[in-house]
Amino acid sequence: MTFTVDVDVDVDVDVDVDVDVDVPVPMRDGTALATDVWRPEGSGPLPALLPRTP
Repeated sequence: MTFTVDVDVDVDVDVDVDVDVDVPVPMRDGTALATDVWRPEGSGPLPALLPRTP
C-alpha cells in the first residue's frame, strides 16, 4: 500500500515539551535499548510519531 501526501504548510507552533532522556526499553531477548521520549506538556489525545532508522 502506498500513500502520497502533498502538504504545503507554513505554521509557527509554540509548544512546551517534556523530554525524558535515555529511557530503557526492554526487548524480548532481555536487552534494554535506550531512547529519548519527547511529549508535549499537558494532557489530551495527541498523535504519535515513531521515527525509525535501520
